[in-house]
Amino acid sequence: MARFLPIFATQIIFLLFLLSSFTKIQVHGYAKTMNKNLMGLKKEKLTHFQIYWHDIQSGQNPTSISVVRPPTNTSTNGFGIINMIDNPLTAGPEMSSKMVGRAQGFYALASQEEVDLLMAMNFAFIEGKYNGSSITVLGRNQVFSKIREMPVIGGSGLFSLVFGESYGYAKTIDKKFFGLKEEKRSHFRVYWHDIYSGSNPTAMAIVQPQNNSSTMFGFLSMIDDPLTEGPELNSKLVGKAQGFYGSASQEENGLIVIMNFVFMEGKYNGSTLTILGRNKVFLPVREMPVIGGSGLFRFARGYVKARTIKFNQTNGDATVEYNIYVLHY
Repeated sequence: MARFLPIFATQIIFLLFLLSSFTKIQVHGYAKTMNKNLMGLKKEKLTHFQIYWHDIQSGQNPTSISVVRPPTNTSTNGFGIINMIDNPLTAGPEMSSKMVGRAQGFYALASQEEVDLLMAMNFAFIEGKYNGSSITVLGRNQVFSKIREMPVIGGSGLFSLVFGESYGYAKTIDKKFFGLKEEKRSHFRVYWHDIYSGSNPTAMAIVQPQNNSSTMFGFLSMIDDPLTEGPELNSKLVGKAQGFYGSASQEENGLIVIMNFVFMEGKYNGSTLTILGRNKVFLPVREMPVIGGSGLFRFARGYVKARTIKFNQTNGDATVEYNIYVLHY
């Protein structure tokens, strides 16, 4: 992204639900369920922040650096590039305005056709009562759209409990202001096509394993995979799966998968679901969490079940059925 703008200041607005799923105490080995009252958790609240994010690659002290550049890349927009960031967060749009934190993490160019980023970052606050607390963001950033939505998937410190009063760049607001009503429960079934072969691959290896591991431990692939209505690649296109997966086990074929399902069809056009989880690829059915969403999937949570339809061991091409079960407003 910084190839286009040496200094990129972005206004960030947060809408947070502080959620708790603690119930009565139950002990099971190394884990126990706790009563939320013991943690001081009360009624959930919706909080609003407005801050500015500065992505700087120029000058003597850049805050954003390229850490992965694919060795072979015919994409015109840099598909597969990953940048690590430690970007300033300020209370105003100018770099000289009051610093309230740092955005630390990475973004990756995850589309072959548009400037779409997969962003994974912690907003680490360093100002006032929020000093030491953090908010975690993971989602799709279509950088040349005027306004983009990304899910907040978690937090620490004051953002793991409920605190409501206003403080400078943050304030608590009534969720009714956003027209949020009862949660909906939706089920989607789509087919994910991971294509390495041919003249138009949708998956590209960007990091090769550094040893002779039988599981290709350390391998990383960027994807811009079609999502279709049926199992055949020529069936109706309903979206794209944009993100990456990597081999994260030295003993079995276990992937860490981070991707946005970007819908392009009907009323869901432009909405996204964000998936982050473990994919033990040779199991008949694998389950991964849905950790957030945007558009019609704001405040989404749920899970997906993945089932391989076909896999070509020669070229790596695969078709996987995804059943998505999601709660959203």
